[in-house]
Amino acid sequence: MEDSIMPENNAKNTDARPRKFVFNGMQLADPDPKMTPQKVAEFHSLLHAELTNVTIKGPTKTADGFDEYTFVQQVGTFR
Repeated sequence: MEDSIMPENNAKNTDARPRKFVFNGMQLADPDPKMTPQKVAEFHSLLHAELTNVTIKGPTKTADGFDEYTFVQQVGTFR
């Protein structure tokens, strides 16, 4: 048999880089690579309530092959 059937999405999976999420100097686990960075922040907000009000910076490509996202706490001003 010359023709073998290969899943079309294999190329997509090999291009995906592992992700890191950083908040206040802590590295947070990536619960599911299919989740958006916003959904990852919501997931971790169960333990870190401050994540409900963050700006997401990134991704920044790191030397060790990761896409790094940083959660930056938003600070409001009162008038």
